[in-house]
Amino acid sequence: MHRPTSIEREDIHDLLCRFFLAFDERDWTAMEGTLADRLAIDYASSGREPPTEMSGAAFVSRRRDAVDELSKQHSFSNLLLTTASGRLKARCNYLILRFAKGGVTAGEDFFHSCGAYEFDFIREGKALKICAITQRALRNWGNRQLHGGSRKGAN
Repeated sequence: MHRPTSIEREDIHDLLCRFFLAFDERDWTAMEGTLADRLAIDYASSGREPPTEMSGAAFVSRRRDAVDELSKQHSFSNLLLTTASGRLKARCNYLILRFAKGGVTAGEDFFHSCGAYEFDFIREGKALKICAITQRALRNWGNRQLHGGSRKGAN
């Protein structure tokens, strides 16, 4: 069994930072650069969509087209790296803070989520890329209407 090296740990941490920051900044080009050509997605625990496979470009398109006006901040912690079947894997806890831009006049102006993500990685050329994403939602709180309920593709 291959044990992830310190360089692989650093590369994966950097890749996940870039992936989550791309959500926050709506930098769709940067997000696509973190993803493999083909991607397995499982957001079923959040009630958004059944597990599926799609291109990295389709994943980005779904996120870009899930138009919302929320300011977002993705954070992750407790990064644990493993290998299985020759593939690098990661698990981390997440906290996503979402706030209405400009506030709302009545009620809560936020919708937050926490849980865990699982990622698989492959090398495409020399670059490490995300090839699978599984979200294990633990809890959401705040004004679900700000997030559009359970719209597909939002994050």
